[in-house]
Amino acid sequence: MKKIGIGVLATLFIHLVQAQVKLAAKAGWTMSTARAMYNGIKQPTDYVVGFSAGAMAKIPFDGVLHFSPSVTINKRGFVVKPINGPNAKEQYTITYLDLVPSLSFDFPNKENSFVISFGPDFGFTNFGHSKITDAGGMTSSQKMTFGFTNWGWFDLGLTAGAGYHMKKIFIEAGYLHGLASINNNEENDQRNIRNRMFSVSIGYYFR
Repeated sequence: MKKIGIGVLATLFIHLVQAQVKLAAKAGWTMSTARAMYNGIKQPTDYVVGFSAGAMAKIPFDGVLHFSPSVTINKRGFVVKPINGPNAKEQYTITYLDLVPSLSFDFPNKENSFVISFGPDFGFTNFGHSKITDAGGMTSSQKMTFGFTNWGWFDLGLTAGAGYHMKKIFIEAGYLHGLASINNNEENDQRNIRNRMFSVSIGYYFR
């Protein structure tokens, strides 16, 4: 009888959790750049416009606190205008799969809510493209090479966001601050590059 009671309670708990979990799809735009240090000297940089698309869940913890993990594809990049060297301009565009196990706080506003969130970002990639313009104005393009002595497969950062959520639709703005260099060849070429990204997305709750 005790086992049956535990089983019933466990089943009820699972159903309650499933009933409260909200699932959503979202998509939007990104504006990204990087903090680029060449030989210890900060380089002038510019922004690259990209896109974002993915899915998220919203699981209640206690009160206003929620667990809000997301999986998104983000196209981000950066432009570097080296102070020294043979290149006048370097543009890189990289597509990442980002896993973000974030926490969010919902502050009710009638039937809607203001939401702020934060959490780590684990990015994975094997797709990138570079466009290099030399001092003479000649431009060459090629696929980026990823590996242990090339560009990194992984990115690690922190994210923060704020948004307004209605019953079915929401809009959010976010910021990604890269914590690690995405260049695995830094020991040889002395380039430390860390991602920075702003984003705006619109989402829709399926349940």
